Amino acid sequence: MVYCPSCSEQQDDETRFCRFCGDPLPGAEIMAKLRQEALALASVRAGHNLSAAQSESDKTIQLVERNASINTHKTVNNGDHKQSTQQATNNLKNLMQDF
Repeated sequence: MVYCPSCSEQQDDETRFCRFCGDPLPGAEIMAKLRQEALALASVRAGHNLSAAQSESDKTIQLVERNASINTHKTVNNGDHKQSTQQATNNLKNLMQDF
């Protein structure tokens, strides 16, 4: 969502002119750059370094890709999961009836 710089009303991203005041809205490229800058500023304010967070993400992706060929994942039995979820839901319904 984009906010009009003139009247501060919220607009759709692809809108070129404000539907409230008619002034032109910033383009998609400018909004993407502004969002990137806002994320970087928020990260600095929170005491985090955005590039450090990105490098951690890159390391995680590399580890996942490296281990993708190794069969380390566990197959989930959806039937068991579905049954336990249904049981938990039924237990919750029974508890709610007491209130």
